[in-house]
Amino acid sequence: MRMTKSRSAHAPAPAAFLAGHAAVCEVGFSLIELLIVLLIFTVLTGAAMTLVVTAHKSLQARWSSSTALEGGLRAVNQMTREMRMAGFPSDKSFSTAAVTSHPGLVATPFVTASAYDLKFEADTDGDGQVEQIEYVLASGAQTIIRRSTLKNLNGTLATTTQVSTLFLDHVQNQILSQPLFSWDLDPSSSRPFPQNIRTIYINAILKPVGGQGGTAPNVTLAAACQRMNP
Repeated sequence: MRMTKSRSAHAPAPAAFLAGHAAVCEVGFSLIELLIVLLIFTVLTGAAMTLVVTAHKSLQARWSSSTALEGGLRAVNQMTREMRMAGFPSDKSFSTAAVTSHPGLVATPFVTASAYDLKFEADTDGDGQVEQIEYVLASGAQTIIRRSTLKNLNGTLATTTQVSTLFLDHVQNQILSQPLFSWDLDPSSSRPFPQNIRTIYINAILKPVGGQGGTAPNVTLAAACQRMNP
């Protein structure tokens, strides 16, 4: 009687073993590929976010510069308009008797003038009453202050009417040691300084302030104010 060895029921067939091994290998390669894809995605996402943040900061800086320019232009336009009226009305607008009895009718062109402080008189709103106006940028300050005080008919100032206004912020002239005001003199005038000033030059250096870390270069606004009433 021939004896035959029976194959164990628990031993896998060679073909089945190889198929299972291949399946495991396929699963392993898939995980590696997934990790590679995730790594590439992370790198690309980081690069994209960097571009977005950079673009946002650039946009923020441009918006800040635009805002500074808009506010600065309004302020410089007002200063220009008022300084051109310095000395109006003059004594030529009234009789000698009227000026003698009411010296406050006449506006003194410029009362004081320095690189950061300018004071003059004018009837800027045409109401027939002269007021003294001052634009000053204090030492180390970044805000221009505007002060206006009505002038009494006797020539004195009505100090109780003085109004001070925070006129323009983020002005860098004092910090950069750059004059805010400069001027030309009228060579034909016999008046003493500063009443003989003919033209005032404004050179305002403004620093835009970014809302979310945006940075922008300083904005410089310049204007020339020649007196209309020499």
